[in-house]
Amino acid sequence: MNDPAPPRDIEELVRVEGLTIGPSGGPSGRGTSTGPPVVEDVGFEVRRGEAVALVGRSGAGKTTTALALLGYVAPGLTVRSGTLRVAGEDVLVPAVATRLRGRTIAYLGQDPASDLHPTRRLRAQLREAARDEADVARLLSAVGLPAEPVFQRRYAHQISGGQAQRAAFALVLAGQPNVIVLDEPTAGLDAVLTRAMRDLIRELAARHAVVLISHDRTLVDAVATRTVDLGSVTRDSGTLGSGRSAARLPPDVGTSVAPAPAPTTRSVPTAPAPDVPAPALPGIDVPGIDVPDVLVVAGLRAWHGRRPVLDDIDLTVPAGGCVAVVGPSGSGKSTLARCIAGIHRGRAEATIRLTGTEIAVTGRRTREQRRAVALVPQDSVDALNPRESVRRALLRAASVLGPHHLASQDGPGDQADHDTLVTKLLEEVGLAAGHADRQPGALSGGERQRVSLARALACQPRLLLCDEVTSALDSQTGEQLLELLAGLRARLGLGILLITHNLSAARHAEWMLVLADGAIVDQGPPETLRTSGSHPVTQALFEA
Repeated sequence: MNDPAPPRDIEELVRVEGLTIGPSGGPSGRGTSTGPPVVEDVGFEVRRGEAVALVGRSGAGKTTTALALLGYVAPGLTVRSGTLRVAGEDVLVPAVATRLRGRTIAYLGQDPASDLHPTRRLRAQLREAARDEADVARLLSAVGLPAEPVFQRRYAHQISGGQAQRAAFALVLAGQPNVIVLDEPTAGLDAVLTRAMRDLIRELAARHAVVLISHDRTLVDAVATRTVDLGSVTRDSGTLGSGRSAARLPPDVGTSVAPAPAPTTRSVPTAPAPDVPAPALPGIDVPGIDVPDVLVVAGLRAWHGRRPVLDDIDLTVPAGGCVAVVGPSGSGKSTLARCIAGIHRGRAEATIRLTGTEIAVTGRRTREQRRAVALVPQDSVDALNPRESVRRALLRAASVLGPHHLASQDGPGDQADHDTLVTKLLEEVGLAAGHADRQPGALSGGERQRVSLARALACQPRLLLCDEVTSALDSQTGEQLLELLAGLRARLGLGILLITHNLSAARHAEWMLVLADGAIVDQGPPETLRTSGSHPVTQALFEA
């Protein structure tokens, strides 16, 4: 069904016609185009008061299209054909794009924390863009952040990922742009904040033109005037190109709320490594089976400066088991992961045992202790060197922390061994050997996350710390990654601590902890907490 055409007297702020972007054979994106296009014959328009959503599975070209609106094209890609106009001006002209960025059109990316200056306080950054002091407080309140001076004095590393996302949103709003491009704006946010962000985007769309990229079907349904499906080749007469326009998302496009897996089939992995006993649920004894605990944390406390962020945290992760940690933004989830990984920059104290051996919280750890705990971060874009091939990233991890003792990443005598190792690691995460020679920019979001996981596996860890690993992925790709993790822990006996805001992802765990204000306020099997969670935070998360 075609959408009704918007009234002609509404100001048209974005027009894209016949946009095709693909690899270029020349250096720096110049030269003869080679290979299949990343984006093909896409067209749409956005008027003031509208929100148009770009949807499609991972790798469909959503972010590539959005960045093109600001005149950005990734190295190795080129615009083969088409026009892009913002406020009536051609953004493919570099000087025009530079002039429009920030004021006429602004972009909030999948890693908004990188938009914050690491050595400047939040107040200074906002004050630079805001009109006055009162405007700083108004902007913070508008995105659901505390407006008090004590919060404004914090640095980017002193706030949570969700808070950093909203602070970056405030910076975008300070410029008062006509067009706002939002790339996965709810990624990494808990259910309560996602609902608040949904309301904010709806308000913004009433006054601006919004281009939204999201795999969250609920968000798109709530705010989008129209959608353009970049994963479809079906032509629709209601659009300007081959991207399919629809009033609402088609049923085959991913949703962030996937059906919960049956608890009875996921309570215990079915095929652990031969030398690792079958894991049990935390706090549950299995007669006749002595289940080793990969991780035991007792009495964990942590601070940022003088401010406490974690208080008396106890948790256990058995071999082959998965424990999920959920909670509102700013509750201490990522700090917990950093403490266990040994990379927390503030003060911390606890008793942490890894496979029975006590390890330091903030002091030096041995090489074996460091490789036994691998962190798979939320942002696979910043986690991977954009100039480094997948092969080099994997070999570097293996040579620095892995047990492989590689003398050189490029030694000719070791070439066969290196190729075998890289191929094995890629196969472990479901990628073909051909991915080894690609750079991160040539990978989809799901492929980058799998490479991050392969790099972690290069160290042969006993514990994986997965920090919001599905937050920027569509539901199908996220589900595939969770299935991959389930297979790895069953096959290798890995313990997994899954930090997530996504309750559908948390249901893949046997045990779930709910954090609020740095403390565990609820815990138990996910399905039990869903139906009978006692704490108001637990109830609010599931209700949202």
